[in-house]
Amino acid sequence: MGILSSILGLFGFGMGTSIGVVVGYFMFIYFQPTHVKDPAIRPLVEQDHKSLQRLLPEIPPWVKNPDYDRVDWLNKFIENMWPYLDKAICKTVRTIAKPIIAEQIPKYKIDSVEFEVLTLGTLPPTFHGMKVYITDEKELIMEPAMKWAGNPNIIIAVKAFGLRATVQVVDLQVFAAPRISLKPLVPTIPCFANIQVSLMEKPHVDFGLKLLGADTMSIPGLYRFIQVIPFTCLYSFFPLAFGQCVGSFLGE
Repeated sequence: MGILSSILGLFGFGMGTSIGVVVGYFMFIYFQPTHVKDPAIRPLVEQDHKSLQRLLPEIPPWVKNPDYDRVDWLNKFIENMWPYLDKAICKTVRTIAKPIIAEQIPKYKIDSVEFEVLTLGTLPPTFHGMKVYITDEKELIMEPAMKWAGNPNIIIAVKAFGLRATVQVVDLQVFAAPRISLKPLVPTIPCFANIQVSLMEKPHVDFGLKLLGADTMSIPGLYRFIQVIPFTCLYSFFPLAFGQCVGSFLGE
């Protein structure tokens, strides 16, 4: 009796599922909602400026704005120089970070923090246009539109209390529109006394983070804690602080 009941149950489940799928299919085909309207289709030539920017957000600035110039030559230059720039930048980062880390780690009872691997990858940043301001002052102001979807590999090893942990940064994306000011201009090399860098708008920064080889960004809620909140606090004072820092570093 138990076997017969099981067979009948399976048969009923199969029949019910099949009938439900068939009925649902015919209802989906023959019963269309009446409140849905077809979208209005207009040629691109009839769209206004804001609508075109909303429809085509990835258009380079030099296409949308006549004040921006193409800088294909700069992208080609960076592409050819990138293997050497990668090594030079990473070497500079190690040199600058080493004394800072050595000064800070005793405060947190950490034995060591070091770059196990540091490379910016094989994909260089690209500039999608540059705007140059002409003023009556002895200064040069540039606004490049930069996008970098790189494949860096940055592994930081931390040793503390006899344990060792690694943090890896991968798949970095940075979209930014900085303003670079060279002022005042002087008749001696490098022909400017100070350089100031500020952000004209909030940049887009995204990256992957692995802890001990595991993808931490897949943990619910951790993405906002790592990326959104810290960068929101940083952007609140970044333009003024960064501009003054770079200017005072170069000096006159």
